[in-house]
Amino acid sequence: MANFELTYNPFTKEKFFLVDGKNDTFDECWGVDNRELSEWCDVFYERLYKKYNDSEMTIKFKGILRDYEFLEDAKEQYEKTNPSVNVKLVDGGCANTSQKLGELKCLFDKMQSETPFEQLKSEELKDLFDKVVSSEFEMAVVATMSSGKSTLINAMLGRELLPARNEATTATLAKIHDVDGADHFIGKSYDKDHNELASIDPLLLSNMNELNDNPKTSVIEIHGDIVGIESKDLQLVLTDTPGPNNSRTEEHKAHTYSLLTADYKPMILYVLNGTQLETNDDNHLLNDVAKAMNSGGRQAQERFIFVLNKADEFDPAKGEDVPKKIQDVRNYLEKHNIHNARIFPAASRMAKVIRQYQNQQPITETEEDDILPKYSTFIKREWKHFSDFAPLSPSAKKLQDAMIDSAKGNQDEYQEALIYTGIPAIELAISEYLTKYALPAKITEGVYSFKEKIDNLGVEAKEKEKLKDNQANVKKLSKTLEEIEAVLKKGDKAEAVRVKIDGLSVQGNLKQKFEVVRSNLMGKFTQQTQRMQNSRMSRDAAEANISNLRSFLPDLEAKFRVDIQNALNKVLKTQAEEAVEEYKKYLADLIGSVSYEIPPAALLGDTASISVASTLNAYSHTEEVKVGSHQEVNTNKKWYKPWTWLQDKYYTVDDYEEQEFIDFREYLEEEILPAIEEAVESTRNAAFSWAKNEEKNFKDFFKKQLEKLDEAIAQKLSEQKKSLESKETFEKMIEENKKNLAWLNSFKQDLDSLLAI
Repeated sequence: MANFELTYNPFTKEKFFLVDGKNDTFDECWGVDNRELSEWCDVFYERLYKKYNDSEMTIKFKGILRDYEFLEDAKEQYEKTNPSVNVKLVDGGCANTSQKLGELKCLFDKMQSETPFEQLKSEELKDLFDKVVSSEFEMAVVATMSSGKSTLINAMLGRELLPARNEATTATLAKIHDVDGADHFIGKSYDKDHNELASIDPLLLSNMNELNDNPKTSVIEIHGDIVGIESKDLQLVLTDTPGPNNSRTEEHKAHTYSLLTADYKPMILYVLNGTQLETNDDNHLLNDVAKAMNSGGRQAQERFIFVLNKADEFDPAKGEDVPKKIQDVRNYLEKHNIHNARIFPAASRMAKVIRQYQNQQPITETEEDDILPKYSTFIKREWKHFSDFAPLSPSAKKLQDAMIDSAKGNQDEYQEALIYTGIPAIELAISEYLTKYALPAKITEGVYSFKEKIDNLGVEAKEKEKLKDNQANVKKLSKTLEEIEAVLKKGDKAEAVRVKIDGLSVQGNLKQKFEVVRSNLMGKFTQQTQRMQNSRMSRDAAEANISNLRSFLPDLEAKFRVDIQNALNKVLKTQAEEAVEEYKKYLADLIGSVSYEIPPAALLGDTASISVASTLNAYSHTEEVKVGSHQEVNTNKKWYKPWTWLQDKYYTVDDYEEQEFIDFREYLEEEILPAIEEAVESTRNAAFSWAKNEEKNFKDFFKKQLEKLDEAIAQKLSEQKKSLESKETFEKMIEENKKNLAWLNSFKQDLDSLLAI
């Protein structure tokens, strides 16, 4: 039996692999580049068996919990198709990442205040670091009408802030930014163009009613304490989204869909009415949820939490027990191809009232007389211990058990009842997701925002150290600098890279992506209308189909727009990647034309540092759109024209007033389909025109950056030459370099210690 030990550090991408105690390489699994564990864990066991041919394998893994669970999932999948192979995965110690982001921020601040390198103190670097470690992380709350969504959110806030009426109430996007310890809420409302409409401090329920009733209000930004969640180094942004049929603008529909498809995988809290499943407006949204959940991996599953709300309204005497209701929901979700859903039963209204009472917030007479007194039933009736049915991880379950023990020990029946409502279990699951997935990603992005600069400065400092007491090396370096300076002044290599940048094009890449999106849209339309292909349809049936299209087509349009926007984001990022790669080749060629023995960083230090992230950050400095915790290049500068999507044509069948039967197939083929194709072509032209203009803008920007970089290189070479011109300047440079190298070594030790697992 073979024994393997795998250590993987997600922050540095370092891997250590031992086979029976001896170092080994396993590049055939993870390759030679720095790929994430999630990118190669699916083939890990297959390639392990192929290389070592052992049917009894024990793998001890050391890393972080998230990656251990990725390997655990991959192991389960491998064993299903390879039952003859016995694999044992052992936890060799998983590091706690909960404090690392705060520690990284402190270390970065220390670096900027203490570093002897001016280039590490720049505002540009601080701006980039702040953006990639932005503490905000968005979680959308979506639901159908009458699910108790607003009540659930109010329960998490511990006060009545969001309107909760019997009719549809959420026609705007309300974004609630968690501010731990805040004693009140403040809010600002904006129209669809993000012009400020109102600023309110303190923000109360009455204000929210007024803002929500204002037809100009599109988004409400709220800041206050989400009492059930301690954000620590991450600030949760809880977005209350309009229901599928209650969005005030198409932007709202697009926002919900963009969260489902976002690369950074924000959380989605899907609220279901436990007493009324299978509402029609669930269908389209749940199909999109299924697609997102089935995109692969544990994270894709865990980012979705399904809340079975109003569970306290079940009647066990009528067979409505909690396990059965959970199974009903599971069956309902599986009809939509959603498997292994995490379903949390909850009683949000009782949780809200208890927290209001605990926080000395006002409650209504009905809540005081009819709801709060029933808190004791949550203690007395075990079927109301909804916390027992929560699908928590073992570690989160321990925390919940400790909360219950503490409440009992303090004889705090209100707190004990609150835990049994199931709301704290949901909050534990949210907190765990942030720690497992959002924090490691932020830490990794934060480190790589400045690590290359640190590494290149280190290479330069070590190269200078070689000059000490070595006159031959000094003369050699002086000659090398003069030769590189001459090549730089000649300018032919710089001109060559400019020509290559001019030759970069996004059009071909965008064309491929657009065709995929267009094909996907037309496939959805065909699937939706295949049952409508009837040449003899009654007027009532035709009206019903038109009602269906009225609901379906705006959703389809919103998804299409988001997919095109995602495609634009990706092709522009690809263009940036290609441009940065050309510049790195240019640097290597510039130095290599004189000496292949010296890496560019040895002579140019930080000047040789360039990354896609820093390039896009500089390019998009005034062109940004904020999406949750994500800052992206703003491709949403109204490149599209809002589509009416055939409203004039499909909202009526008056033309068929005198006919007993309607040829709906002809109606679709001659009226609906051509109009969709026209709208798609119009969008294609608008997107390609925008991309062409953006391509030119980026090329112009990058060529200007090249000019600045060439100037910086020339200045660097000049400084290097001056430092070698006299014994006095040389000795001063050597002494400064000694201090610089000592600082770099000390900082790297601090960074390595922080990133250690």
